[in-house]
Formats: sequence, structure tokens, C-alpha cells
Amino acid sequence: MAVPLSTVSDPETTLEPLGYPEARLRCVRDIGRDRLAPAIHAAMQIAGAVVRNLKEPVPAPTAPPSDGLAWRQEIRGFDGSSVLDAIVEDLWTRGIPVVPAHLLPTPGFQGLAAVVEDRPVVVLGHRHDEPGRVAFRISHEVGHIAKGHCTPDAPVVDEDEEILQDDEMEELADEYAVRALVGEAAISLPSPSALGNFRDLANQAATVARETGVDAGAIIFSWARATGDYATATTATKALYLATGATRILRQYFRRFVDAEGASPSDQELMRVIVPGPPPSADASSR
Repeated sequence: MAVPLSTVSDPETTLEPLGYPEARLRCVRDIGRDRLAPAIHAAMQIAGAVVRNLKEPVPAPTAPPSDGLAWRQEIRGFDGSSVLDAIVEDLWTRGIPVVPAHLLPTPGFQGLAAVVEDRPVVVLGHRHDEPGRVAFRISHEVGHIAKGHCTPDAPVVDEDEEILQDDEMEELADEYAVRALVGEAAISLPSPSALGNFRDLANQAATVARETGVDAGAIIFSWARATGDYATATTATKALYLATGATRILRQYFRRFVDAEGASPSDQELMRVIVPGPPPSADASSR
């Protein structure tokens, strides 16, 4: 809370989270800045705990290229692993943590791009488990980082991904994500009205994936972001058996790069929203 302990322990004092007045809110659906402040503050504190406990040697942060296609060309592993696996590993090895914080105060947000203790960080505030959907959200937030949209005092907060906002900043981040996930060739899928049902979308995405080598889930959710039809996209992903696994991948990399056991008790408590576990032991509390 950034206030003295005496203030916290005073029952007559009203505690308010930091408001982040410079935060750049995007795709917000009838929610004021004051209502989002608790979720933003919690996310920034959790991200700070992660940054403080990166395992040695801590990689110096290196921002991805400003063009999504250039980033795609630098990412290794697209051919041998899922698109989510490839981009998350690339970001962590660049020194950019990807933090799945699914237990934030409500109302929450979908994604946040921030600079925490001089390190770019992506925080995910949703509970989605489709690897293609999560890969697009991460790549969108990376677009904000690569384009210089966020600063230490001004995180970019995307509240609802299903809102199609006519905003240059969001258009640039969306374009970045599409170029990073899909590549140089534009992949066109029909409008929702031209599709018979979710099976048509699934079949067409699978066909394009076979022809181009691009991940089918990434294709589907790039289409969903352009059309706003997330319901059809989600069902199409299930039809292709590509609807689960994102949480497992995100937690795997968190464990690989973060020393949660060696963290202070307060940092351990913050990071329990990422990988739930028992409270710190008495030995840990005595440190």
C-alpha cells in the first residue's frame, strides 16, 4: 500500500490503493479508473515480487523489435512447439516476465503491459486456457512494450479484449500480434455472416495451418480479434482440441525462471496467485 504500518493498523484509517492516474486504459467497458485501481495495483505488486525473485543469472531485459514480423523471425521453436510455448520462452529469456495473475480483485482486466523496477513485464488477468487466445493476448501486450506505449508510471491496461476500439494504439498492438503470430502473409478468413457455423471456421483454420505452418489457434483468435466473434472462435478451438494447456505452460516458465521458495514471506504471498501453495513455513517466516 506504500503507507506506514501504523496507518495500516489504524482501524479509523481508510486505505486506498495507488490510483495509477497515468495508466493508459484501453478497451474499457463502462468501468471507471477508480474501480480498476485495485486490480491494477495488485498486478503491479505481484509483478514486482516476480521481478525481485528472478533466478540468477538474471537476464538483462531486451525489448523485442518494434515490428511484429521481425520479432517472429527472432523467435526459435515455432516449428517444434506450440506458438504459446515459443513466445513465452522467448520473452522470459529476453528478461521480460510473463505473469499469469488470475486471482486479481474485480473488476479486473485481460492484459497489462508495464515497466516494473526497470523491467518490461506482461501481466495476464484472465482465466482463459486456450493457447492460441493467450498467445494473441501476450503478443498484443508485447506490441505495447515494443512500441514504447508503457512507462514506469503509465502501464497500458486492456480491460476487455472483446471490445473493438477505434484507437491507434490498439490497432498498432493488434497488427504487431498478427504479424508476430501469423507472419508476413495476410491470412483472410470469412466474416461471421459468411460462416455456416463454428465447424466452418475450424476447418478453414486447419486448412490454412496445414498450408502455411501457422498455428491454427493463433489463426482463429487473430480472426476473433478482428471480428469480435469470440464465441464462434472459442467453440472452433474446442473442435480442433486446441482449447486447453495455456495455464500449464505459463506456470512451467514461472517455475523455471522465478525462485519463489527463496522469496520473502510477503513476496511468496503475492506470488501464490500464480502458483497456489501452502502458506510460508515458520522457517520462512523467520527469515
